[in-house]
Amino acid sequence: MRQGREETAQKLPKLPAGWKPHTGHTMGYAIGVPTGWQVSDKSRRALFRSPDHLVAVTLTADRDPRTFRIPLERFAVQALGALPGFKVPLEPSKPQPFKGTPLQAVQTSATGAQAGGLNETATLIVLRRDRLVNYTVAVLENAEQPGSELDRAVALRMVQTLRDVPPKGSGPEESP
Repeated sequence: MRQGREETAQKLPKLPAGWKPHTGHTMGYAIGVPTGWQVSDKSRRALFRSPDHLVAVTLTADRDPRTFRIPLERFAVQALGALPGFKVPLEPSKPQPFKGTPLQAVQTSATGAQAGGLNETATLIVLRRDRLVNYTVAVLENAEQPGSELDRAVALRMVQTLRDVPPKGSGPEESP
Protein backbone atom coordinates (compact mmCIF):
# COMPACT_ATOMS: atom_id res chain seq x y z
CA MET A 1 0.00 0.00 0.00
CA ARG A 2 1.08 3.58 -0.55
CA GLN A 3 1.10 4.93 3.02
CA GLY A 4 -2.35 6.53 2.63
CA ARG A 5 -1.33 8.80 -0.27
CA GLU A 6 -3.99 9.08 -2.93
CA GLU A 7 -2.98 9.37 -6.56
CA THR A 8 -4.57 12.39 -8.25
CA ALA A 9 -4.49 13.34 -11.92
CA GLN A 10 -1.90 15.86 -13.07
CA LYS A 11 -3.04 18.39 -15.65
CA LEU A 12 -1.34 18.32 -19.05
CA PRO A 13 0.75 21.39 -19.88
CA LYS A 14 -0.13 23.66 -22.79
CA LEU A 15 0.67 21.53 -25.86
CA PRO A 16 2.44 22.74 -28.99
CA ALA A 17 0.15 23.70 -31.88
CA GLY A 18 -1.34 20.66 -33.59
CA TRP A 19 -0.57 18.23 -30.75
CA LYS A 20 -3.44 16.28 -29.23
CA PRO A 21 -3.88 15.09 -25.64
CA HIS A 22 -3.96 11.32 -25.16
CA THR A 23 -4.90 9.46 -21.98
CA GLY A 24 -4.05 5.82 -21.31
CA HIS A 25 -6.71 4.99 -18.73
CA THR A 26 -5.68 1.38 -18.05
CA MET A 27 -2.01 2.14 -17.45
CA GLY A 28 -2.65 5.57 -15.96
CA TYR A 29 -0.99 8.41 -17.87
CA ALA A 30 -1.71 11.46 -20.01
CA ILE A 31 0.61 12.80 -22.70
CA GLY A 32 0.67 15.19 -25.65
CA VAL A 33 0.99 13.44 -29.02
CA PRO A 34 2.53 15.24 -32.01
CA THR A 35 0.65 15.50 -35.29
CA GLY A 36 1.04 12.35 -37.40
CA TRP A 37 2.41 10.14 -34.62
CA GLN A 38 0.73 6.74 -34.20
CA VAL A 39 -0.36 5.50 -30.76
CA SER A 40 -0.90 1.87 -29.78
CA ASP A 41 -2.16 1.44 -26.22
CA LYS A 42 -2.00 -1.96 -24.55
CA SER A 43 -2.85 -2.70 -20.93
CA ARG A 44 0.80 -2.68 -19.79
CA ARG A 45 2.61 -0.75 -22.54
CA ALA A 46 2.05 2.13 -24.93
CA LEU A 47 3.89 2.52 -28.24
CA PHE A 48 4.27 5.84 -30.07
CA ARG A 49 5.75 5.93 -33.59
CA SER A 50 6.93 8.89 -35.62
CA PRO A 51 5.23 9.37 -39.01
CA ASP A 52 8.35 8.12 -40.87
CA HIS A 53 8.88 5.24 -38.39
CA LEU A 54 12.45 6.37 -37.64
CA VAL A 55 11.67 6.72 -33.91
CA ALA A 56 9.62 4.52 -31.60
CA VAL A 57 8.76 5.40 -28.00
CA THR A 58 7.66 2.73 -25.52
CA LEU A 59 6.06 3.72 -22.22
CA THR A 60 5.36 1.54 -19.18
CA ALA A 61 4.09 2.41 -15.70
CA ASP A 62 4.87 0.65 -12.44
CA ARG A 63 3.08 1.32 -9.15
CA ASP A 64 4.67 -1.51 -7.15
CA PRO A 65 6.14 -0.03 -3.92
CA ARG A 66 9.28 -2.20 -4.35
CA THR A 67 10.18 -0.20 -7.46
CA PHE A 68 10.75 2.94 -5.40
CA ARG A 69 13.51 1.26 -3.39
CA ILE A 70 15.78 1.52 -6.44
CA PRO A 71 17.31 4.99 -6.98
CA LEU A 72 16.29 6.60 -10.30
CA GLU A 73 19.83 6.62 -11.70
CA ARG A 74 20.41 2.92 -11.01
CA PHE A 75 16.95 2.01 -12.32
CA ALA A 76 17.64 3.87 -15.61
CA VAL A 77 21.05 2.23 -16.17
CA GLN A 78 19.72 -1.26 -15.41
CA ALA A 79 16.64 -0.81 -17.60
CA LEU A 80 18.65 0.49 -20.59
CA GLY A 81 21.21 -2.29 -20.23
CA ALA A 82 18.39 -4.84 -20.23
CA LEU A 83 16.62 -3.62 -23.39
CA PRO A 84 16.05 -6.70 -25.57
CA GLY A 85 16.92 -7.16 -29.22
CA PHE A 86 20.49 -5.86 -29.31
CA LYS A 87 23.46 -8.00 -30.43
CA VAL A 88 25.30 -7.16 -27.21
CA PRO A 89 23.93 -5.47 -24.08
CA LEU A 90 23.96 -1.67 -24.32
CA GLU A 91 26.50 0.32 -22.30
CA PRO A 92 24.48 3.17 -20.75
CA SER A 93 25.94 6.66 -20.38
CA LYS A 94 26.11 8.28 -16.95
CA PRO A 95 22.52 9.26 -16.03
CA GLN A 96 21.70 12.95 -16.37
CA PRO A 97 18.68 14.92 -15.16
CA PHE A 98 15.78 15.02 -17.63
CA LYS A 99 14.39 18.53 -17.38
CA GLY A 100 11.09 20.12 -18.35
CA THR A 101 8.78 17.86 -16.33
CA PRO A 102 7.25 18.15 -12.85
CA LEU A 103 8.24 14.52 -12.21
CA GLN A 104 11.62 13.41 -10.82
CA ALA A 105 13.40 12.30 -13.98
CA VAL A 106 16.74 11.05 -15.31
CA GLN A 107 17.92 9.86 -18.70
CA THR A 108 20.70 7.69 -20.06
CA SER A 109 21.61 6.76 -23.64
CA ALA A 110 23.58 4.22 -25.64
CA THR A 111 24.09 3.20 -29.26
CA GLY A 112 24.14 -0.37 -30.44
CA ALA A 113 23.25 -2.79 -33.21
CA GLN A 114 19.94 -4.61 -33.19
CA ALA A 115 20.06 -8.36 -33.80
CA GLY A 116 19.16 -7.64 -37.45
CA GLY A 117 22.16 -5.29 -37.82
CA LEU A 118 20.39 -1.90 -37.68
CA ASN A 119 22.27 0.67 -35.61
CA GLU A 120 20.02 2.42 -33.11
CA THR A 121 20.42 5.09 -30.47
CA ALA A 122 18.46 4.22 -27.36
CA THR A 123 17.53 6.79 -24.72
CA LEU A 124 15.91 5.55 -21.54
CA ILE A 125 14.07 8.03 -19.32
CA VAL A 126 12.73 7.19 -15.88
CA LEU A 127 10.11 9.56 -14.47
CA ARG A 128 8.84 9.14 -10.92
CA ARG A 129 6.03 10.81 -9.01
CA ASP A 130 6.71 10.66 -5.30
CA ARG A 131 6.13 7.06 -4.25
CA LEU A 132 3.08 6.70 -6.50
CA VAL A 133 4.25 5.75 -9.98
CA ASN A 134 7.42 5.03 -11.93
CA TYR A 135 7.25 5.60 -15.70
CA THR A 136 9.90 4.02 -17.91
CA VAL A 137 10.23 5.46 -21.41
CA ALA A 138 12.48 3.98 -24.10
CA VAL A 139 13.13 6.16 -27.15
CA LEU A 140 14.67 4.13 -30.01
CA GLU A 141 16.06 6.05 -32.96
CA ASN A 142 17.25 4.65 -36.28
CA ALA A 143 20.83 5.95 -36.15
CA GLU A 144 21.41 5.26 -39.86
CA GLN A 145 18.77 7.55 -41.38
CA PRO A 146 19.07 11.31 -41.82
CA GLY A 147 16.28 13.17 -40.08
CA SER A 148 15.94 10.73 -37.22
CA GLU A 149 17.53 13.27 -34.83
CA LEU A 150 14.59 15.64 -35.39
CA ASP A 151 12.09 12.85 -34.63
CA ARG A 152 14.07 12.03 -31.48
CA ALA A 153 13.92 15.68 -30.36
CA VAL A 154 10.13 15.66 -30.90
CA ALA A 155 9.88 12.40 -28.93
CA LEU A 156 11.82 13.90 -26.00
CA ARG A 157 9.53 16.96 -26.07
CA MET A 158 6.56 14.57 -26.00
CA VAL A 159 7.97 12.84 -22.90
CA GLN A 160 8.17 16.24 -21.16
CA THR A 161 4.35 16.44 -21.41
CA LEU A 162 3.86 13.07 -19.63
CA ARG A 163 1.63 13.37 -16.57
CA ASP A 164 0.31 10.96 -13.96
CA VAL A 165 -3.35 9.90 -14.13
CA PRO A 166 -4.72 7.27 -11.73
CA PRO A 167 -5.35 4.05 -13.65
CA LYS A 168 -8.88 2.83 -14.15
CA GLY A 169 -9.76 -0.82 -13.85
CA SER A 170 -8.52 -3.53 -11.56
CA GLY A 171 -6.31 -2.64 -8.59
CA PRO A 172 -2.64 -1.65 -8.76
CA GLU A 173 -0.72 -2.48 -11.92
CA GLU A 174 1.72 -5.34 -11.79
CA SER A 175 5.37 -4.86 -12.60
CA PRO A 176 6.20 -5.31 -16.30
